[in-house]
Amino acid sequence: MAELTTIARPYAKAIFAHAAAAKAEQAWSAFLQKAAVITADEAMVQVLKNPAVKGDAKCAILADLTKDVSVDGADALMEALAYYGRLLALPAISTEFETLVAQGQQALEVTITSAFPLAADEIQLLESKLKTRYAGKSIRVETAVDQSLIGGFEIRSSDTVIDATVRGRLSKIAESLTA
Repeated sequence: MAELTTIARPYAKAIFAHAAAAKAEQAWSAFLQKAAVITADEAMVQVLKNPAVKGDAKCAILADLTKDVSVDGADALMEALAYYGRLLALPAISTEFETLVAQGQQALEVTITSAFPLAADEIQLLESKLKTRYAGKSIRVETAVDQSLIGGFEIRSSDTVIDATVRGRLSKIAESLTA
């Protein structure tokens, strides 16, 4: 997963720079989201991994499937990704692009993972604390449930992780006992 992110980040940055200059962030966002859904499909993954299918054919297939959301420069992107064998990185490129768009809009994408579903007032409390910590930015919160956390919550935003989980605390205790 980290490898795809490493591959995707420079492409996303270049696309974002191009889209921002052309004031076409929304169009690129729609294109990349659709391309990501298409390239994540298991049948399409098999086609894209197949070395017998030429890069031009892969580009033509993707261009046909994304023609309703096509944007200026999409064909060049597809050709470059096909040439370097990176069409399967489109979902990661889309995710990285959305992160850049959110940063450009001074919005912070946050995922709060807890062992059990959080109540609305708990989410609002955490969101208000995050707004205080990240003054000047709007906060977009997504929630997830992971019972392996045992209790507490984990907040993730791009490169920042706030671990307030029981699992995390137990790991720290075990680490200190074995050190």
